[in-house]
Amino acid sequence: MSGKNLILIDSLFWLPYQMVAVLRNILGSNPSDRLSQRVLVIKLMGLGSLTQFASLCQNHHVDKSKITLLTLARHREICLLLGFDSVWFIRTNNLVLFFKDCYSVILQIRKLQPSAIVDYERCSQAVGLYRSILSFAGKCRTVSFELNRSVMGKVQHIYPVNTFNQEQLFLQGIKYLSIEEAKINHKITPVDSCKVIININASDYLQARRYPIDSFATIILALHHWNPRLQFFLTGSREEVFYVEKLARKLSTLPLYNVAGKWKLEKLSLELAQCALFITGDSGPMHLAVHQMTPTVVIWGPTQPEHFGYAGKTHLRHCSLELSCAPCLTHPSSQPTKACHGRIDCMNQLTPAAVTEKAISILSTPITSRRSASFVKVGGPHLLKSTSQLV
Repeated sequence: MSGKNLILIDSLFWLPYQMVAVLRNILGSNPSDRLSQRVLVIKLMGLGSLTQFASLCQNHHVDKSKITLLTLARHREICLLLGFDSVWFIRTNNLVLFFKDCYSVILQIRKLQPSAIVDYERCSQAVGLYRSILSFAGKCRTVSFELNRSVMGKVQHIYPVNTFNQEQLFLQGIKYLSIEEAKINHKITPVDSCKVIININASDYLQARRYPIDSFATIILALHHWNPRLQFFLTGSREEVFYVEKLARKLSTLPLYNVAGKWKLEKLSLELAQCALFITGDSGPMHLAVHQMTPTVVIWGPTQPEHFGYAGKTHLRHCSLELSCAPCLTHPSSQPTKACHGRIDCMNQLTPAAVTEKAISILSTPITSRRSASFVKVGGPHLLKSTSQLV
């Protein structure tokens, strides 16, 4: 289902959500009586957002053992990789499974008795309605981020979403989580100076973030002429294999490999740690590369690095026209590409030469190893345990 249709459906929940939220704030018990350190975190959409949240949790020494994460079942693999050891999954295969899992979470939260529910699913009326029901069942306060609204009641903490970039938004929610004394686990990884990984995709939610295939072809050809020893790996999900193959066919004579659908997230994480360069647009793998400190050229358009707090990251090279209308996507209710009437000038007018120059600036100083961060805590990997159901 397209992002536009999801937003349309979500708008139908506005009135029920407002009514339930007001009622919950009036009838709710005082959350200060709750001594539990357990917090339920809601983050349904966005592999990249989950990755950034986990990275910030690690950097700010959040005790993830005190977090129960509520997300969609399709994120099972990334949750395991990120080290969340208590996850409730909601399946979306069909309506029966969907409603069954939603009801199961309501039953489970009565046993969990969290001190708070932190809702990172920004501006969603449907999730807001569900969050209010969960907070009533769990008798706890809620924290959320909504459009142009600020409420600090005894059970509702609502922050206006436009007040923060995404990193600041996550950090605002982290204030309600338990902090532990822990060191960030780093590891030394050997680097292949000839391996270049390229992600030409963006999710179906906003395909306007995709840089044109022909422009990627020009970049790869230029890098090949600069150094014929370079090997190029084109990544993507199983659903994007044929889209990626369009580029692979254009460059069939080069050392270029379509690995879309072949690398699982754990494999992608390992390859990103070992590659000399990663070229990508705004995507889930981009956030993974940021955390692992992989030298990355990021192509920006409808979204911009400042929105994620990435402007000052030294291992990133940002390519952006920095148009006055950008970013046009900062939250789910944004109206992307409205200013340019759908032309997506920010992507289509960004020259391949600008991206190639940034890429060569990284590849010109080859390294043999890299010190990168790991999601997993010292002492071994987390085991993924779902307290609701196993798919």
